[in-house]
Amino acid sequence: MQQEGKVSLLSGDKCSIATDYRDALPVNFTAIESDLFGTKGYMLQISGLAEYGLGSGADRGGVWNERHKKHYRVSGDKFIEVDADGTVTELGDVFGVDDVSLPYSFETQAIIASRKFYLYDAQFGFREITLNVGDPVDACWVDSVYFFTDGEYLYHTDFSSESSISSYKYDTSAISPDITVGVARTVDNKVAVFNRYTTEYFQTRGADISAFQGQFGFGRVKGRLLKTGIVGTHCKCELDGRFMIMGGKKEENVSIHALTVGGTEKLATREVDQVIGKYTEEQLSTSKLEARVEDGYMFLIVHLPDETLMLNYTLAKSGGLNVAWSILKSDVFTDTVYGKARDYRAKHVVLDPRRGEWVAGDKESGKLCVIDKTVATHFGEIAECVLYTPFLDLENMSIDEIDLETIAGHTASKDATVAISMTYDGIKYGKEWWAQYGLPSDFGKRFVARRLGYIRDWVGIKFRIASRSRVAFSRFKLFYG
Repeated sequence: MQQEGKVSLLSGDKCSIATDYRDALPVNFTAIESDLFGTKGYMLQISGLAEYGLGSGADRGGVWNERHKKHYRVSGDKFIEVDADGTVTELGDVFGVDDVSLPYSFETQAIIASRKFYLYDAQFGFREITLNVGDPVDACWVDSVYFFTDGEYLYHTDFSSESSISSYKYDTSAISPDITVGVARTVDNKVAVFNRYTTEYFQTRGADISAFQGQFGFGRVKGRLLKTGIVGTHCKCELDGRFMIMGGKKEENVSIHALTVGGTEKLATREVDQVIGKYTEEQLSTSKLEARVEDGYMFLIVHLPDETLMLNYTLAKSGGLNVAWSILKSDVFTDTVYGKARDYRAKHVVLDPRRGEWVAGDKESGKLCVIDKTVATHFGEIAECVLYTPFLDLENMSIDEIDLETIAGHTASKDATVAISMTYDGIKYGKEWWAQYGLPSDFGKRFVARRLGYIRDWVGIKFRIASRSRVAFSRFKLFYG
């Protein structure tokens, strides 16, 4: 007798060679909450990357300068300005390969790169500022000064000049002996000093900043200390009014957290911790966290050394963390055995108000792109999407038919196909069956696959899409008997 079952696509299962059950994170998909077809939500392919400009090399950082009304980036060895149409103007040389910090003031745009300090403005142009203190690793703008750390000391520019620092205007984050990794301005105009295992806060010593000429003008905020720090200078970003960080406490594994008043909220699942755990702390120190908001959904992007994770933070708050994480990538190799895996190429997203779009650079080249929900490709190349089902207990059953609800008819090409494969051990997947999920203007097409075979014990199903057409999957019905 044939039976019908509904299967959630919001989360999947797999096994590891370490004799462990693991979460199978969706690839290039994110879950969207919706009461649709009796489900809690559907899986939507992430927006594509549409090329629109060319810089000078692998992207190292970007910012929209609200005072200058300009979009600045460091691309390769060049500091550039990007016009709304993608035209690039080179403004100066910034040698190195590291990611940069780009704070700005009322007058100038600063660049912290390879432990050097640069300033740019239209009047005096681009120039390197020689400091008579330590070589900076990070900086922020707060209360009329640039506030730096060189990994040990804290110091800031003079209140009267953004290009000079007195050698005796310094302090340390001495609450513990761990190194200082980065700094950032808080939403209440204080400075968060991120150490490896602690976070301390500083603020100006008084309302009359002129009274502190000739001395370090900031003091610790008493009682505001967190025993959690970051693993790398750029392992922090602001989202939803809070700092999102990658790091942790002493004697604790590196993980993803949100800083709260007086504590932290863990955002990583066990699966995400295991992905992060593949790397050493030295490798993780080059990672970067960044935030983006699209259609009311807040996303946290975690750029690891060789791969990229994404947290749908909006969904996590309501639906739970177990359905909110996914993997981003820009290739068609599900498993690296078929070729060298390609990481997600977009990095350093900036909201350009002139375009009303998110703009990013390319990790691999000087290309610039916009985050474009109308395309599925990345810089014109196909990027596959993968979904996994939970393990299904169908002992001695035969799968007669599967039926997925998709949004048909909107594909512009005839390559809108899905490869279906199954696993009986949670590790290896068998032969792929190909089925078409859409044709141009065929709005009534259904995605149905039949006679998938006999199941001895349990099974997991994988759906792999490598198409130039964007896709959304919602209801999944399984007929077996």
